[in-house]
Amino acid sequence: MTFAIKAQGLAKEWEGKPLFQNVDFEIEDGHRVALFGRNGVGKTTLIRGLMNEIQFDRGTVWRRYPTANWGWLEQQLQLDEQTTLLSFVGSGRPEMEELRRRLLALQQEMDGMGDDDGGSERIDTESWGQLTALYGSVQEQYLIKDGYGWEVSVEQMLTRFGFSAGQFGVPYGTLSGGEKTRAQLARLLVSDPALLVLDEPTNHLDTETLSWLENWLKGYKGTVLFVSHDRSFIDSIAHAVLELTPDGARRYEGGYASYQSQRDAEIRSQQALYDKQQREKQHLVEAIRQYRQWYKQAHDAAGIDFYKRKKAEKNSTRFKAKERALERLEAEMVERPKLDPSLRIQFRDGSFEAKTLVNLHDVTFRYGDAPLFEGLCLRVQRGDKMAVVGRNGIGKSTLLKLLTSQLQPLEGLVEHHPEIRIGYFAQELDDLNLSQTVLDTLLSMDGMTQSYARTVLAGFLFPKEDVMKRVRDLSMGERCRVAFVKLYFSGANLLVLDEPTNYLDVDARERIEDALESYPGALLMVSHDRYLIRRVANRIVNVKAVSQGSGSTVEVFNGPYEEWISQSAEDSNPVDVRNQIRQLEYQLSQAIATDTPRDPDEQRQLMADIRRLQDELQALRGVK
Repeated sequence: MTFAIKAQGLAKEWEGKPLFQNVDFEIEDGHRVALFGRNGVGKTTLIRGLMNEIQFDRGTVWRRYPTANWGWLEQQLQLDEQTTLLSFVGSGRPEMEELRRRLLALQQEMDGMGDDDGGSERIDTESWGQLTALYGSVQEQYLIKDGYGWEVSVEQMLTRFGFSAGQFGVPYGTLSGGEKTRAQLARLLVSDPALLVLDEPTNHLDTETLSWLENWLKGYKGTVLFVSHDRSFIDSIAHAVLELTPDGARRYEGGYASYQSQRDAEIRSQQALYDKQQREKQHLVEAIRQYRQWYKQAHDAAGIDFYKRKKAEKNSTRFKAKERALERLEAEMVERPKLDPSLRIQFRDGSFEAKTLVNLHDVTFRYGDAPLFEGLCLRVQRGDKMAVVGRNGIGKSTLLKLLTSQLQPLEGLVEHHPEIRIGYFAQELDDLNLSQTVLDTLLSMDGMTQSYARTVLAGFLFPKEDVMKRVRDLSMGERCRVAFVKLYFSGANLLVLDEPTNYLDVDARERIEDALESYPGALLMVSHDRYLIRRVANRIVNVKAVSQGSGSTVEVFNGPYEEWISQSAEDSNPVDVRNQIRQLEYQLSQAIATDTPRDPDEQRQLMADIRRLQDELQALRGVK
């Protein structure tokens, strides 16, 4: 097996504190590996070290491909606001993009000289000659590097990633989160990387774009190292999970579910071995105590009798042998598995027996002249745990704000039960007091005791020393946990959550899921976390477009997420349509996999074929 990356003994400190040490791993060429671990363990630092952006304190890295041939999908990019989509993707090969820009600038300068009043006779002959000579020199470099063929390949790449020619001149900054991810991937592939490094590629992507990204990566033939907290995404594409801890790294074959199963088995095995060794230790300690006692009694009774003293020495030999056995056991003993505190929740007495909590009736809402909802009807009832799904920009957050009366409808009614208490979670976390400690944030709530507050915070992964931190000093993920705990115990009987698990690592997400599963009130949440939706939701609110420019509507499915996915697939694509889709998908994958022809006419024909297949697929997928 050929390895794309091999690391041995890596260690790194940050501001005098150790991040990780003894990190050993190998990534096979062509494999997709998820780099996994808690927030703050050093995943991004490890990636930067692998890419030679920073130096490790200790250890060595063997790279099959030079880092110049790696492609890195970063979270934050510093770009000129007017950078077009075409220029952004073209910058995947900076030297080619720079030559293209120079040619354009020289062409504009030459056009400007020709446009002077009085016509071309007034052009400075010497300046014109210098300019045309420079243009010719740059153009020659461009031709040698096959610049015009490269331009075609950039447009072809954009087309393959679902962009139309009309979008090529759009500023990159105006694209949606999903479009930016696709553009970044197109930019990476223009540089023809030997290895892809993706840092949280699923952030801010809607379900449709997530599905697209998963399918694309499954077809990618190169090596992929990625960081993600999206467990469904890891399950879908990872060949292996590489867990990073402060003490090293451990590889687990398969996706997240496989990793979790293997980890659980390891913990059970370690706990069983720990218990067995503790029993053996207790047995040896008791045997040593007994033999010592017998030896002392026999020795004291023997007095000066040589024969009796010799007999007493047998007990001495026995307890010394047991002591040596105890030393060997203690050298081999495993540690007790470190388990986080369990989540123990006690709800206050009292119940809310009303059947209907919120009723939206014939609600109309617009942003300016653009319609969003018209005649919207939705009812939230006792026991509902509703997940709001739909593509980005379709109106999911607006729906939550209408339901909580943060926005007022132009027409229709939003009726709340008189006794309803709504707890609203938004990613802005505006209601946190930054000057308070984590513990004080909970103690400010009615009826909260210090002992119970500490127990709850431990269950949400705040150890003893962290509860005294000021909120302003917390990471975004830690602030989200504090805001959620405060909201959860606020006495609300309806929780309305807008992306509650963003910024959270998997351990924290699972604690949120535990809490929401046992929450006795009603719940309405917007989330792209499919594990969360599968585990918690019992109804699905699908926000979707009515038609082009006509706003959105909602469809409610009374059942869990998996049943909704299955039903949606059956409803939206009859058997004959699904067969056509599969045939077109195969044809499209074949066209995309085709090497770029050298002949320009053949290149244009290939791009036209790809666009046609994409248009036909889009039309078929829209069939109801």
